[in-house]
Amino acid sequence: MMHQSEKKITILAGGLFLLLFCVQGVFAYEETTVTSGGTFSGRVILKGTPPPSRIFHLIFSPNPKFCGRVSDGKGNRLLKEFRVAPDGGFQNVVVAVIGVEKGKPFDYRPELTIENCSISPFVTPVRNYQPISLINKDSIAHDLQAYTLQDNYTFAMFNKPLTPETITAKEIRLRKGHYIFRTQCGVHDFMQSWGIAIGNPYFAVTSPDGSFTISDIPPGTYHVIAWHPYLEIQAGEITVAPNGKIETDFQFDSSKVEIPYYALQRSYRLETALLPEQGIFPTVELQE
Repeated sequence: MMHQSEKKITILAGGLFLLLFCVQGVFAYEETTVTSGGTFSGRVILKGTPPPSRIFHLIFSPNPKFCGRVSDGKGNRLLKEFRVAPDGGFQNVVVAVIGVEKGKPFDYRPELTIENCSISPFVTPVRNYQPISLINKDSIAHDLQAYTLQDNYTFAMFNKPLTPETITAKEIRLRKGHYIFRTQCGVHDFMQSWGIAIGNPYFAVTSPDGSFTISDIPPGTYHVIAWHPYLEIQAGEITVAPNGKIETDFQFDSSKVEIPYYALQRSYRLETALLPEQGIFPTVELQE
């Protein structure tokens, strides 16, 4: 009899194996009419105290006054990588059903929008060999750099300068065995976002209360995953009955978060005496 921990590891490995196959196009997804489709819903919870927001000093980057329209009032931008409701509901987690080979239309095209020197959404699913729209609403230029990740290695995917108030697109091309996507502005290091590749339209990104709903799933048994860029991926298995409704919650533990020491930036390293001269005051959002 398989021990529960061994079963979870086996499911995790199987789910990632299928995810990679779908991402690399080995399993070609087929669009068809779904009859008697089911619904998979639930919540994602973060147990424990969320890690603090990272602190970036605006005077280290160009356009500090413009980017300071969203700041803490002390000349700093806070990068909120963990958005958690009071009851633990965990936002910005991708939940995906893996292994669906045919089903509802897959017309999803991801977008990244830059506004007030922020990239949103912070977490977004992407499609391999498909375009992602890049929208710059700011009146200043940005340099969007994209990377693909595997384990502790980072590889450049593309570098796209974005002139003020422009819209363009780039194609996602993940290296073999990769499924993590990351972006950062080359001139404003606090502008960051993350993505994970998906191979079918059965996915969702958790809302502010941590909830998600994935509908119109063809009846069958599938692996499911929950992913956040700073935590080990969660995996499981569901069986979807005709017109069935499945509710499953995922729970992450904040004590398992591993952020490199060089990236913590948890404290203020500069005196605020520079503020009157710099004039960095928030007009769009006062961060706390």
